[in-house]
Amino acid sequence: MNHLSNRISEIKYALDRLLTRQEVAKKYNLSLDQILDLSIGDNLFIPPNLIQKIIIKEIQSIDPRKQYPLDYFSLIEEISRFVGVEASSVYFGLTHNQLIQRAVRVTTKPNDAISLIIPDKDIYYQIAKNQQLNILTTELTPDYELDINLILEQIKKEDSKVIVFSSPHYPTANQLKEEDVLALARETEVPLIVDESYVEFGKYSLVNQVQKFDNLTVVRSFSKAWGLGAFSSAFLVSNAKNIEILKENYIIEEIPPIHLLATNYMLQAPYRFVELINIFIAERKRVIEHLRMLNGLKVHKSDTNFLLIQFKKDIKELYEQLCSKGIIIKTFEKYPPFKDSKKSFLVTLGDSEINDKLIMAIVEILESIL
Repeated sequence: MNHLSNRISEIKYALDRLLTRQEVAKKYNLSLDQILDLSIGDNLFIPPNLIQKIIIKEIQSIDPRKQYPLDYFSLIEEISRFVGVEASSVYFGLTHNQLIQRAVRVTTKPNDAISLIIPDKDIYYQIAKNQQLNILTTELTPDYELDINLILEQIKKEDSKVIVFSSPHYPTANQLKEEDVLALARETEVPLIVDESYVEFGKYSLVNQVQKFDNLTVVRSFSKAWGLGAFSSAFLVSNAKNIEILKENYIIEEIPPIHLLATNYMLQAPYRFVELINIFIAERKRVIEHLRMLNGLKVHKSDTNFLLIQFKKDIKELYEQLCSKGIIIKTFEKYPPFKDSKKSFLVTLGDSEINDKLIMAIVEILESIL
């Protein structure tokens, strides 16, 4: 039932995004094809035809009369080689949200406390509510880093049973300091679940640190940097004992064949996608440099495929002006308040054509309203 509730939350979120696009299109007399939704960290830089070719090729390899065309356990071996850990430390799943939900589920029971960060992904709050957990929150520091002492104090005082946060972090776009995360894992025995969905855009991964800790779980995904999206898959890396607990509680061979095949295809020659990611990182640098030259904007550093930007005033007028040009950005009026949240927005970057359209739109708007 909890898994179904989380899936319903994801579907509702997708429908809400579609509704927003439809409302913007109607309000400004635009077609849906003219709407560029940059409000979430989707992959907009890998050419869609590249992924389409992969999916078509892999579908054609399936004989639908037979069982799964790929051995689940052989894929675990491929992932373990890819990230450089033992196969016994890897657990595979459909989405990173599913894996986070499961990792939380096996470490808590209803009415336990869970420690979350403000701001962070809304899905963590949904998972906690669905599993009837008491939510404890701590804010990031003013420069968007973990407040280690405050978190440790909260864990001890409130008897928190699990800690969950993203790094590289959503929505602030920075990768949290590695030494801070490891210090947190070292100073407490409470399970620490780190969502590394955007790690390919960052500077490091914690997967090679997992073997040193009994309480550290790292969740990775092929949906963001790798561009699988609708054909996504994910995996987590943790202590072998934690992996066995997950296997005891959940069916493992539940991934659709096409998801398995697409993931396996990518793992056979990951350099093709690493090259595209490196090209994107150079493009991200170019966009940041352009936007930082504009009056009225503060553009934060980014270790993801999106940017957190602060405007000099309330974001409402800039938001509406961008919508009138067919560009939707992410604002934070529905989030728990954080530093300058009313002036902040998130924008997903894509290829050079998408990014240039964004830059030109912002330039035109700033000239008219400042």
